Amino acid sequence: MTKYIRIKSGEANFQLVERFDDVEKAADPNAKGEYVECKIDNLKIDFTKVKKEKDEKQQQDADIRQTAEGV
Repeated sequence: MTKYIRIKSGEANFQLVERFDDVEKAADPNAKGEYVECKIDNLKIDFTKVKKEKDEKQQQDADIRQTAEGV
């Protein structure tokens, strides 16, 4: 069965909420916390692209062709 993938490109504002064990970690912008939620606002889709997804057989054939071309 043929499958298709849709890729939407655009812009958005987001708010990422994380949970930390102490205030020092929370104040450090490089620290990774536990994700609690992510809110997305002002979503603007610029364009959408649809592509045919390669199945496993097609991907193997493409890999074999690339290997043969590299020899």
